Amino acid sequence: MKNIVIGFVLGALTVYLALNANVQNTVATEEDKIAAYYANSTATLVSPHNLRERMTHGKEDYVLVDVRAEEDYLREHVVTAINIDTGRDLDVVLEEFQTLIAENPGKEIIIYCYSAACMNGRKAGNFLAENNVFVKELTIGWNEWRYGWEMWNYDTEWAEIAVEDYVVAGENPGIVPEGAKTLEPCSVEGELSC
Repeated sequence: MKNIVIGFVLGALTVYLALNANVQNTVATEEDKIAAYYANSTATLVSPHNLRERMTHGKEDYVLVDVRAEEDYLREHVVTAINIDTGRDLDVVLEEFQTLIAENPGKEIIIYCYSAACMNGRKAGNFLAENNVFVKELTIGWNEWRYGWEMWNYDTEWAEIAVEDYVVAGENPGIVPEGAKTLEPCSVEGELSC
């Protein structure tokens, strides 16, 4: 009986130590959390300056997707954006994104929703990632793009660039009008640019 009790105690102690060592190995340090945050942010987010620069220079290396309700998209949307209304059946949404990616190999798919605080885009991105469809998200939403133009553009651009050149109504994605005033949106060059 004594051997059974000793065996039980030693077994329990071994399990406890193994679990405790495993937990200690999985606890991230503050530095690990900071590194993961920035790695995730740069892997998943696109700045509006970067997007506007691509638009004004006619780059075709991205597809912008408005994930708001279709009626909101039709009323007005960011120029060049197509609409995939994520308020519909998730199987339909997934199929439309899969088709979009298949038809646009190598292009960055960038989504936006109602505002920077809106969870619709993040939830859509999470749902898509869970289904092996990977998209990036604009760091601002429709409201900031349309009504908060001065919030995210440089003060030297406020009088020079018209938000109206970067929004459009209707079912077509639209293009930035020829002759639209543009400034280089980010003075930082190279790997750390906007």
